[in-house]
Amino acid sequence: MLKGNLVKTITSDGLELAGFWVDKKSEIAVFHSHGTSGDFYTHKFIENEAEKLSSLGISFLTANNRGHDVFADIRKHKHGNVEWAQIGGAFEKFEDCLYDIDSWLNFLTNQGVKRVILQAHSLTQKILYYQFNKKDRRVIGQIHLSPCNDAGYMYYLLGEKKYRETNREIERMVKEANITKLLPKELSVVCPMGALAYYGYLTEDGAGNLFPYHNSESPKWKLLNVTQEPILAIFGGSDGFIKPSIKEAAELFKKKAESAKDVTVEVINGASHSYVGFEDKLVRMITIWVNKQK
Repeated sequence: MLKGNLVKTITSDGLELAGFWVDKKSEIAVFHSHGTSGDFYTHKFIENEAEKLSSLGISFLTANNRGHDVFADIRKHKHGNVEWAQIGGAFEKFEDCLYDIDSWLNFLTNQGVKRVILQAHSLTQKILYYQFNKKDRRVIGQIHLSPCNDAGYMYYLLGEKKYRETNREIERMVKEANITKLLPKELSVVCPMGALAYYGYLTEDGAGNLFPYHNSESPKWKLLNVTQEPILAIFGGSDGFIKPSIKEAAELFKKKAESAKDVTVEVINGASHSYVGFEDKLVRMITIWVNKQK
């Protein structure tokens, strides 16, 4: 049975987030960040990975960010009082991932961890965005599991003309602060969400549109272009969320990570976006790579 502790952190903007900490008293730890409307515990591969890394003496943290669940009432500490902030995947602002990741890294530092491998699933742009902006010296590598391009998914789903029209409408809504009204069902392909969350990574100009597989010449590739830490990217061969194809996405990801000290890109044939039934194979790939970074 996996042994660990339920832990909490408070971000610099006051949000209280929960996670699960497996402390092996090691100087290196893997920190896992979930995807849109996810959480720190649902996917089976998380528990499998924690168990395997634990057996190797490597600490592991899996934790919520403010985009957990579709709608989440999150405790917010303000001037000594506790209020409630409704965020979740429906209403999160992509750029606020800086607060969440930084807070959890500070938690790890307080536990004696000196080197951290950032790992994320699906909305893995968050760890790329964090490290590009923070250049955090504690970070020694990045693991991208099913690195998505939700803007590109909408590009192929809606068609170029409707995609451009939708982007303009979403931008207008954000400028008018109409950000909590839920969008039509045809735009709620990840989960129900308002315009601010949608704008963050489902539009061409969003801060989180960082893996534009639909446009190999996009300037949005810059963040991956300049990343220097070793990178591991793993795709499920049957992931229906990544367009135009897994093969093209994997090749483009590896090509664009041109400044990284080492780039490993793997495809698990037959695996879905969440690796159901392929958890052991996924974890083997991760642990082999993590061992090389020690």
